[in-house]
Amino acid sequence: MNASLRASRIRLVLGITGLALGLGVALFILPDASQRLSRQLSARRSAEVARNRKLQELTDLRNLADRIQRGEKTLADLEARLPTGSTGALQWQVSRTLHKLADKDGLTLQSVKYGQPSREGSKDSGLESIEVEFVATGLYANHKAFMLDLEGSGLPFAVRDGRLEESPEGARLDIVLRAYRRAASADHHEGEDA
Repeated sequence: MNASLRASRIRLVLGITGLALGLGVALFILPDASQRLSRQLSARRSAEVARNRKLQELTDLRNLADRIQRGEKTLADLEARLPTGSTGALQWQVSRTLHKLADKDGLTLQSVKYGQPSREGSKDSGLESIEVEFVATGLYANHKAFMLDLEGSGLPFAVRDGRLEESPEGARLDIVLRAYRRAASADHHEGEDA
């Protein structure tokens, strides 16, 4: 019985030691491991969010680069199509196109006025602009067709100002275009010397 009592005590001591070690693990090691796991999971989520944000930024930058390349190509195509003739040749081309499209679309051009050639805003680009102001009267639907035809005419212009009003003659369209041409190198150098 002595031996069985001793074995029981040893088991009791081993049990208490095991229990103490288990409690030590439960109180000290498991919370630390749990916190470490929580930090690792949080870091992983943060890394995934940062990665996704960077991927989105990269996609946005690629899209921007594509838009810039398309814009540069469009600008190069536009510059290649710009007329290089004299100011008078550009005025004649614009006037002929305006009258042809007005006749085609059933409008009446009441006046076409040309401003002086200007390099303002494009001093070192070799571009020259001329303001073209005109008034066209007719039916509203004809004005719409006229503007669509004018847009598709291939003329190098931008609409600077426009106003559509009712008048006794029907709808009245007041437009100011800015037509562009590439100044010849002799013209460009003369402008620099002046």
